[in-house]
Amino acid sequence: MIPWQTNALRGPNRWSGRSVLELYLSPDVAFRSAPCLSRIVQPLADFLDSGRFTTTHPESIGSARSVLARLNSTAQSQATWSEVWLRVAEWMSAMSGVPVVSLEPAESLASDDDCESQWVLPMEMEEEFLSCKCFGLAHEWIEACQRGEAYPIAAKFRELFDYADDIRLGPSSRAILDAATARNIPSYRLTSGSLCQLGEGKHHRRIWTAETDATSAIAESIASDKDLTKRLLRNVGVPVPLGRMVTSPQDAWAAALEVGLPVVVKPKDANHQRGISIELTQQDEVMKAYDWAIEDGQTGHVMVEQFARGLHHRLLVVGDRMVAASRGHFETVNGDGHSSIEQLVRNLNEDPRRGEAYTDPLGVLKLDAAAKIELAKQGLTVESVPEANREVLIRRTGDLTTDCTEEVHPLTAAQAVLAAQVVGLDIAGLDVLAEDISAPLAQQRGAVVEVNAGPSLSCHVVPMFGKPRPVGDAIVEMLFPTAHPAVIPIHGLLASTYDELCKSQIQSWMQEQAAKGLTAASVFPASVFPVSVQIQDQCIDLEDCDTRARALAALGNPRVEILLVVLSPRDLLGHGLPVWRLDELRVVDGAIQSIRASGTEEVFRVLRNAMPEQMQPSWLHGL
Repeated sequence: MIPWQTNALRGPNRWSGRSVLELYLSPDVAFRSAPCLSRIVQPLADFLDSGRFTTTHPESIGSARSVLARLNSTAQSQATWSEVWLRVAEWMSAMSGVPVVSLEPAESLASDDDCESQWVLPMEMEEEFLSCKCFGLAHEWIEACQRGEAYPIAAKFRELFDYADDIRLGPSSRAILDAATARNIPSYRLTSGSLCQLGEGKHHRRIWTAETDATSAIAESIASDKDLTKRLLRNVGVPVPLGRMVTSPQDAWAAALEVGLPVVVKPKDANHQRGISIELTQQDEVMKAYDWAIEDGQTGHVMVEQFARGLHHRLLVVGDRMVAASRGHFETVNGDGHSSIEQLVRNLNEDPRRGEAYTDPLGVLKLDAAAKIELAKQGLTVESVPEANREVLIRRTGDLTTDCTEEVHPLTAAQAVLAAQVVGLDIAGLDVLAEDISAPLAQQRGAVVEVNAGPSLSCHVVPMFGKPRPVGDAIVEMLFPTAHPAVIPIHGLLASTYDELCKSQIQSWMQEQAAKGLTAASVFPASVFPVSVQIQDQCIDLEDCDTRARALAALGNPRVEILLVVLSPRDLLGHGLPVWRLDELRVVDGAIQSIRASGTEEVFRVLRNAMPEQMQPSWLHGL
């Protein structure tokens, strides 16, 4: 096992304007001859050609092929272990859903702590631990090729994919953040979960997947109460199925007779289709469905309501308009005359697009209690062997796979917006059952059966069939209307030491902003300066935080209107710029000469990567 160390640069740095993970190697390892390139490249290319995998980024496959083409073009005699390792790690990153721009290895920057020369493999990153995982799997792959051992590529890729699914932001959050990036609105992940900040200082907003800081807790509570939601929707004329709460299997059957068969039995606070049984007509079906609703829905509150005919549709409402719609499908298997239904379902689940991960386009089809009720209606059990070509229905609410935005009838779209508004949600996903979504619901016994707070955007962002919809753009536009500012000015002050000259320049800047009537903040690097964050005359002690965390604290302060970040050369080289950009750059007298004397001129490359060329001061161009 080759020993290595890593260092995360979470901001513009000497390599890139994006975050980078540096991997450090000793030169004797870095320049070791690479194993046979064809032995490394060809199996990865064959894996891509097989198509037996799932990816979460539209550029994943193209980026992975580019990495392999780059390796193929490298002369075998010139290939080093370190370069091959870096490229295979880039391949892993692309396939995990994070395509990166290839960077070149280089010698590490000397520091007072260095006791020996090191070589650096830099790779752009999204999440530090995911990039570490990519390097680790790449190392395993190369060593297996070197030893001529078989390597389970498909299983290892699935391991990587599931790890990426656990550690990355989900597709809903990424769709919103990507839309913000396209409008030059900065975003920051605030926790290991899905809480993110868009914008800065007094203009900042927060999202949690597809919920915003304006999503009402009252509205969320109403949406989780299906009986209350249904009553509110009926009050404003939105078609909903009749039904009521029930307290026992016997009461469930009584309610079914009251509202009229067929019926749906589901938990009161159902979500993600848990515990739902559909189109029930027999007493034993209804009574079994009551028990299933309690078990799978993990609740003691069950509803029985009219069955609304048709396919499952999801309509997404953002603000005052319906922006996307997706249609589901019935989950079925086809008999072959010799396989049981259990075997047919097992074969169906071997599709690599199916999985338990949030980002899998298709879920695993389960023969749960609801499926067994559905089979019983067809006179079947899981052990039954259907004749050849017989289509067997397993589940009526399959994955949402097909975009149907342009098919939705205008009246249905308007009713969807009204439903979201009466519940009080700024973003809502409405579950609608309809045989023909292009016709009004009332005339086909269609209905709105659920209103969801914080709905997944995946089915609209990456539909299996039909075109993607810019739902992230719609949410960002709602949060930041075109004319509304999203950022505050960020100034940088390059200082080699925190001396009286530096202190005087900071105080002068703060006074200048106060004279303009602005609430100003200053952030100081953790490695050198004793102060953490200053907002006007208030000093905030954040000694246990690194410089980036200090900067984010200031950018998340709703009072701050302008920010000064004091930049230490050591901090810039070791951790990258603590913010994502600089709008103006100043320098303390003597700092440039000090940087040159210390041999850390790479600091200037960090600063150039942090500023558009037209905004860079003239002195930076010449360095």
